[in-house]
Amino acid sequence: MNMRNILKIYVLLMVCFFISFQVAFAAGIKERMKQRLPAITGLKAKGIIGEDNRGYLGFVTAARELEDVIAAENQDRKAIYTHFAKQQNTSLEVVEKIQAKRKAEKADPGEFFQNQDGSWHKK
Repeated sequence: MNMRNILKIYVLLMVCFFISFQVAFAAGIKERMKQRLPAITGLKAKGIIGEDNRGYLGFVTAARELEDVIAAENQDRKAIYTHFAKQQNTSLEVVEKIQAKRKAEKADPGEFFQNQDGSWHKK
């Protein structure tokens, strides 16, 4: 086998590894987010948390229930947003702003969202 064929095989293996990693990465985040959804939905219904103006969850009140759950959710969202930003060749801030707007629009009646000025509003 010549060096050129070895290089082709190496590149193909690296591409396969990268794709496998991306699939596993996405599946792990999706599963974690799915497991947290009932707790997040409950906190939103109580008016304790809402969607902030950067596309993350934020506390609306002084109550700090399940802070670890909210922190984990925001960490996974940031990983996803960072991935999107790299895919789209844009900045994380642009993706955050787009996601914030999207999440505010999709909020259910009675849920909170944060305007760009930082004020919280009930939908």
